[in-house]
Formats: sequence, C-alpha cells, structure tokens
Amino acid sequence: MSRIVVKSQMLRKMAIRNANKTLKWKMNSQKPQATPSFSTIPNLTHAYLDPKPQTVPSLTHTINLLLPRLCLSDHLATAIHLITAALTLPNPPHNPDSLSLPILVHSLTLQPDLKLPMSLLNRIPRGHPYVTPISTMLIASFLKKGRPKDALKVYKWMLRPGSPYDSMVDKSAYGVLVGGLCGGGLVLEGLMVLRDMLRVHLLPGEGLRKRVVGSLLREARVREAMALDRLLPRVRSDGGLHKVLDLLDNYIGNWSD
Repeated sequence: MSRIVVKSQMLRKMAIRNANKTLKWKMNSQKPQATPSFSTIPNLTHAYLDPKPQTVPSLTHTINLLLPRLCLSDHLATAIHLITAALTLPNPPHNPDSLSLPILVHSLTLQPDLKLPMSLLNRIPRGHPYVTPISTMLIASFLKKGRPKDALKVYKWMLRPGSPYDSMVDKSAYGVLVGGLCGGGLVLEGLMVLRDMLRVHLLPGEGLRKRVVGSLLREARVREAMALDRLLPRVRSDGGLHKVLDLLDNYIGNWSD
C-alpha cells in the first residue's frame, strides 16, 4: 500500500473521531438543566428562625434572682409584694424550700419593728400552706437575733382568735420557741408555749426537756424544776400527760417574779 493511501486513511479516522466528539458536546449542551435538589437550597430556617425555642425561666428561678437583689437594696415592701403575688397564682411554687425565703426573712427580722414581717404574714392567703414554714422561719430568726418577744408575737399571731392556723403550728415551731424563750429569760412564756405544745399532743424531746429544767434552775425554782424533770419523761404513760399539764397550770397560775 502506498504512503498516500495510508495517510488518507489516517486523516479519515481522525475526522470521524472529531465529528463524534462534536456530536456528543452538542447533545449534552441541549439537555435541560437538572432541577436543584432540596439539599442544595439554602436553609433559611437557621438564618431567620430559631430552630430551638429558648427555655423560659421558671417562676421559682425568676423569684430567686429578684429576691436577694430587692432585699440587699432595701426594697423589702416590693419583695413582699413579689412573694405574695406569686403565692396567689393558679400554680404557685410548690415547695417553700425551693424559694430564697431565708434572705427575705433575715432582712425582715433586721427591721426595728414588726410592721413588715406582719405585712408579709397578713398578705398570705388564709389557710395557705406557706404560712407555717414562713412563720416558723420568722420565729427562729427573731430568736437567733436575741428578740424572743418578737418571736412570741409571731406565735400569738398564729393563734389569734378566728385564725385558721392554730392547728398548723408544727413541732419544730413549738420546740424552737420553747427553747428560745427559756434560753432568753422568758421562762414563764416558755412554759406557756410548752403547755400549748403538750395540749396538741406534741411531746418534747430530751434536749428540750433539759433546756426547760435548766431555765427553772436558773430562776432558783428548784422544786418546780425537779418535779417537771421527773414527770416529763413519763408523759407517754397513762395519765402522764394530764399530770404534766396540771403541773404547768399550777406553775403558770401561781407564777410571780
């Protein structure tokens, strides 16, 4: 085969390959553009909307943030309004221990009189379960600050005529008050509260018994102290409660400075 023929065949093959490439390019260029998938569309949710709603602070959390600030800035009337307003809501904080009440009670018992502490108590709805713990906290705080007479006034407020709280005084309030009054020199008043405590069948423990007997000894009432020390451990026996109550009635009725 001559060189001319070979060269002619090679040129024809090259022309065919080039024609095929051109045809494929034209066919591809005429195909409709593919519809973009959803995965390629920008996520406008993240740009314009918050995909996770912010957690709303609970009522208890909000109160616990505000109360200390109000107390430290001496806005006690506002703090009282905040607490009492929260207690009147349909779903108030269910547990007094979850609230920062101690700082409010501490601030109230630093006041020179009972105006604000009584304002708090009188604003709480009648029969509300918070009355007992708040009153007990006030009593304990007054006693800790050496103000047994003010603690006794809070107790008497709970037992005032027509009050629904006479059955809501708990053992801790009785025990704290009896011990605080006797330790603070108000022995007669301590015996009166002890009598109230026994009347509702709340019995003093060993520590409280020693506190009462010790206060009588400091008053040089040795005979009374010995009789009470002998009868109190037997208060659970048959007739023991009545004997102790009769003894206390006799002490209180014949008490003289």
